[in-house]
Amino acid sequence: MRYIVCTHEPRIPLMNRPVLPSRRLLVPALFGLLIASAPAQSKRSAEDAFTPVRIDMAEMIEEGAAVGLVGAGTVGGELVFAHAAGMRDREAGAEVDVDTIFRIFSMTKPITCVAALTFYDEKRFELDDPVSDYLPELVDLKIEGKGGEEDRPLESPMKVRDLFQHTSGWSYETPWERVAQENGNAQPDLEDMVTALSTLPLLFQPGSRWEYGISNDVLGRFIEVLAEKPLDEVFQERIFAPLGMSDTGFHVDEEDLDRLMRMYFRMGKDLVADPETAKSDPTRNPAHLSGGGGLYSTAGDYLRFLAMMRGKGSLDGKRVLKSETVALMLRDQIGDIPRSMVLGNKGYGLGVSVVTEASELGGSLGTWSWGGAAGTMFWVDPEQDEAVILMNQTWLDFGPAFRFAAWMGPALAKTSGKRQRHD
Repeated sequence: MRYIVCTHEPRIPLMNRPVLPSRRLLVPALFGLLIASAPAQSKRSAEDAFTPVRIDMAEMIEEGAAVGLVGAGTVGGELVFAHAAGMRDREAGAEVDVDTIFRIFSMTKPITCVAALTFYDEKRFELDDPVSDYLPELVDLKIEGKGGEEDRPLESPMKVRDLFQHTSGWSYETPWERVAQENGNAQPDLEDMVTALSTLPLLFQPGSRWEYGISNDVLGRFIEVLAEKPLDEVFQERIFAPLGMSDTGFHVDEEDLDRLMRMYFRMGKDLVADPETAKSDPTRNPAHLSGGGGLYSTAGDYLRFLAMMRGKGSLDGKRVLKSETVALMLRDQIGDIPRSMVLGNKGYGLGVSVVTEASELGGSLGTWSWGGAAGTMFWVDPEQDEAVILMNQTWLDFGPAFRFAAWMGPALAKTSGKRQRHD
């Protein structure tokens, strides 16, 4: 067996959540049970293929484009690249490592959708069921009137699928937090959020357009109602424990704080440590368990989640979703309805964007992907059987992600020996 580009060995995390077995046995255990043998190429040829990727990651750090980055990729389910560059905490002089923990923000969304779909597999709901059947607070929603007009009733009820697809009528501008706080909830939870939303008008008729927003947060409350338990427990029982994602959750255990990446934001040409993030306590679950953006994770853990999806709902003998449900999730669900610029010309499934038209920038047909607000991103190309992830922690800066993708494409092409990318 050959093991490729394994430049760091992780520590064994001392966590309450289940720990992957034998994480220190061999360097190939870099990402737990994910890594098997490498492709047929020699170690030297694979290293040569990814040298430009590593060089550019280092250059991004030197140029001030990012403070710390972790990138990884698999071909055919085998780890072919894993590399860390830069600092985990620049001010403390701590280097980033491949097992560094990042806030993944909106990369939480696919996990939330998978959790909800486990109940779909159990026939607990149908996608076209009215949301108000499960969240009765939302039975009398209205659409915001324009130009001084009164709010008007819905033409048809909001459906459960609208919570997956961002076609609910809510956006990130919907002021539910203000309303919840006015209701006396200084730290509103998911139930408080839905109560607040019940008093606010929608921006549009559900199902009529795609608008990025809080739909998956409401889906988190939907999950809690079905499960009769908090969202974090559902995630742990149905996804994290079966997949061995021991570094993923709504908080970071105290003994793992020395693995947590610091948050940065751009001020002019400089990257500045975010003081607000530093004030928060990452060792405690927030009141609002955001299914839209609340998780911490590592590159290795998230690759295991992607491996489960690539495996049609199963990984290492543990089934999370039925194969037909995975196919449903990864198929475009919104057709040609209007959509905001966030989605561009891509389609959208049940929690991920989907390439529906081949282009120079979009990858192979059926490629699915998403990112997070601090510059994290992933993509999975089923045609080329590859999965790629970049972890970053710079607020609303996706430049490094695009650069990383541009270099990873040719490197993966050389590694697989069969890929023909559009570049």
